[in-house]
Amino acid sequence: MLGGALIFLGWLLWRTWHGLTPFIIGVVLAFVLMPLVDGLNRFLPRALAILLVYILLIGAGAAFVLYLLPIIVEQSKNLINNTPSYANETQNWLNQTFKEVQQSLPKDFQQPFTDSINNFSTNAVNFVRDAIIGSATGLIGWLFGTIGFLVGIFIIPFWLFFVLKDKARGMRTFYNVIPPKMREDAYRLVRIITDDLNSYIRGQLFVAASVGVLVTIGLLIINFDASTAIFLGFIAGLFEVLPIVGPILGAIPAVVVALFTSGFGNVDLALKVVLVFLVIQQIEGNLLIPKIAGDSTKLHPAVVMLVIIMGSEVAGLPGAIVAVPFSALARDLYIYLYQRLVLGASPLEAESKVPSRADDIALEKKRQLQRQLKRSAAQANVPAPEIVSTPALIEPEPEPAGDDEQPRPPGQEKAPEEITVGQYIDAS
Repeated sequence: MLGGALIFLGWLLWRTWHGLTPFIIGVVLAFVLMPLVDGLNRFLPRALAILLVYILLIGAGAAFVLYLLPIIVEQSKNLINNTPSYANETQNWLNQTFKEVQQSLPKDFQQPFTDSINNFSTNAVNFVRDAIIGSATGLIGWLFGTIGFLVGIFIIPFWLFFVLKDKARGMRTFYNVIPPKMREDAYRLVRIITDDLNSYIRGQLFVAASVGVLVTIGLLIINFDASTAIFLGFIAGLFEVLPIVGPILGAIPAVVVALFTSGFGNVDLALKVVLVFLVIQQIEGNLLIPKIAGDSTKLHPAVVMLVIIMGSEVAGLPGAIVAVPFSALARDLYIYLYQRLVLGASPLEAESKVPSRADDIALEKKRQLQRQLKRSAAQANVPAPEIVSTPALIEPEPEPAGDDEQPRPPGQEKAPEEITVGQYIDAS
C-alpha cells in the first residue's frame, strides 16, 4: 500500500508540476517567514503574529513597487534600447583591432587567421543568442505554462496562512500516521531536511540582499547615477542565488555599462567597477557567507560547480538554482541512513554525523549538560561550572513543544538523565 501510494504521488506531482509552481514559491516563503512568526508568537497569538508578518510583507512589496520597480523598468528599457549601439561600437572596435593584428601577421597567415576569427565570432554570437532566448523562453514557460499557476497565485496567501498557523498540529498529525518504531527516525529526518532548506534559503536570500545593497553603495561612490546603481545592484543581488558563478555573472552587466559610459572604451570606470566587485567579493567570502549564511551546504566548491552545471543541463535555470541544496540534502540523508541501517547507530548518533546537523547537535548537548549541571549544583549548593568543550553524547532532554516549536514525535519523549560525577568533573 505504501509503495503504491508513493508511486501514485510521484506520478501526480509529475503531471501537475507546472501548476504547483506557486506552491513551491509558497514553501520558500514559509521557510523564510516561519522564524519571524515563531518569534512574534511568544508575545502575540499565532494568528495575530501571522497577520502582522503579512502587513510587514505587504508594506515591503508596496515599497518595492512604488520606488524600486519603476527604476528597474526604466533602466531595463534603457539597456534594451542602447544594446544596438553597444553592439555597433563593440563591432567597430573589434574590426579595428582585427585589422591591426592582421596587418602585423605574415601574408601566409592572414587568410587562415581571418577565417578562424569569422568562424569563432559566428559561433559565439549564435551561442549567446540561443542561450539567452532558450533561458528566457524556458523560464517564462516554466512559470506561466498552465492556468494552474494563475489560480495558485490567488490561493497562495490563504494557503500560506494555514501552513504558518497550524505547523505544530500538522507535524503531530504527520507523526501519528507513522508506525511508532519509525517515529524517532522520521523526526530526525524531518529535522535534517528542514535544517538544510532553512539554512540555505535564508542564508542565500540574506547574502543576495546584502550584496545588492553593497553593490549599489559601491557604484554610487564611483559616481554612477542613483538609478543605474540601484538597477545594477538589483541585478547583482539576483545573480547571487547561483553559488560560485553568480557573483561573476552579476558583475558583467556593471562592467559592460561602465565600458559604454561616455562612449565605448571607458576603461578607467570599468576598472573601478571591477575593483568595487573584488572588494565586495572579499566581504562576501570572509564575512557574509561564513557568518550569516554559515556555509550552510558544506559542499566543496568543486562539487558545487559540477552540480550547478548538471542541474542547468537537466532543468535550465531552475535546475541550476536548486542543484546545490538538493545535493546537500541527498548527501545528508545518505549519511543518516548509512549510519542507521549499516552501522547500527542510534537516531541521535546518526543525526550527529550529518554535516548540516553536527554543530547544532553539539550545541544541544552542551545546553543539556549545562542545565543538568545547574540542577545538580543547586542541589549541592555549589556554583555550576561553565562548559567549554563539547560534552560526550547524551540524549537531549525533551522540552514541551509550543505553537512556535516543532513537536517531538509521539511516544519518543525520554526522561532526563541524572548528571554523573564524572561528567561534573569533566565540565569543571
